[in-house]
Amino acid sequence: MIEVFTDTLLYWIPFYFAFKLAFLLWAMLPQTKGAKFLYDSFLKDFLKKNESKIDAALDDAKRTARSVGSEVVGMSAEVAAAGAKAVSDMQAAKNGTDKKDE
Repeated sequence: MIEVFTDTLLYWIPFYFAFKLAFLLWAMLPQTKGAKFLYDSFLKDFLKKNESKIDAALDDAKRTARSVGSEVVGMSAEVAAAGAKAVSDMQAAKNGTDKKDE
């Protein structure tokens, strides 16, 4: 994601894309087990140490998403009701003008 903004700068670093490709291949290929090495060496301890903070952040995000979702559903229902009323009013007005023309 950061590369989108720094792409012009990264272009000038010699062999950046070649090194990036090599790193990604090392990390993803099952023969090299690069991702497992990174997890065991760096992430595992960090995640264990901050597990409660991560869980709290996820619970907060879940509550926020739930409240936003319920607001969206409520607003959608209001918009749908207003749209249905507008269509009904338009049809009633059209039927009223059609009867006058006859």
